[in-house]
Amino acid sequence: MKATARRASAAKTAAASSGGSPMSSVAKALLVLECVGLSGCRTLTDIAREVHLPKSTLLRLIQALVAHGFLRRTAHGEYAVSLKIWRMGCSALDSGAIHDEVLPLLHALVEKTGETAHYAAYEDGSSVYLEKVDGLHPIRSYTAVGGRSPAYATATGKALLAWRDEDEIAEIGRRAQRFTEATTCGADAVLAEAAQTRRRGYAVNRGEWRASVWGIAAPIFNRHRKVIAAIGISGPHERVESNVDAFSTAVCKAAQQLSEALAPLDPATALKREA
Repeated sequence: MKATARRASAAKTAAASSGGSPMSSVAKALLVLECVGLSGCRTLTDIAREVHLPKSTLLRLIQALVAHGFLRRTAHGEYAVSLKIWRMGCSALDSGAIHDEVLPLLHALVEKTGETAHYAAYEDGSSVYLEKVDGLHPIRSYTAVGGRSPAYATATGKALLAWRDEDEIAEIGRRAQRFTEATTCGADAVLAEAAQTRRRGYAVNRGEWRASVWGIAAPIFNRHRKVIAAIGISGPHERVESNVDAFSTAVCKAAQQLSEALAPLDPATALKREA
């Protein structure tokens, strides 16, 4: 409520300034970004009510912000900030501090498991790899910083997806395509997998994207208990399958440490560097 009041006051102040001249398009666009960025997903009606702009004006601004990659439209028709905004926020929040928190834990996971370690964020049904440290073995899973994988078929993706709205999880399940014989497809199956991930606190990929690659990942929470990122490992199925208990313990410990370290930062710290 306080944030909404501040936005309303800012709108009135801007309109009253310069002898009562109306806000510029830039000022209006910034109000829209502030509204969506600080409040999460918002409908056109929600945004119009909070920033006190006519829907016709607001729609033109939003279309421009979407076209330039600052906002995105979700599967439910709402608007949310994009990773482009998160990258900008990363600079404002001292990206070096976040980088310094994540990389040591990724290196520690590699030392404990021998497998490639990842730090990832969620966007539009995908897991986006923000950081990685290669495993110690000659044969290891291949991923690239900035790369994407389907959220329903990978460990980091499942850890990111499981705590989202059930309607969104079901929709992703309905759209899921089969990559291997193990891929979980269909709304009911993906919802059930998400529920299992929440119960045990970590996700397992059993060769669901690439048949020979398994993975384990756990969510990272902010101070509001919202999942902002995931950390995990992946490697050949014969090494991961035989070490699920030990690897999951190491991954969950790393996720807890990152949750505690990153929780004070606001907004969410799943901030992508340029690949």
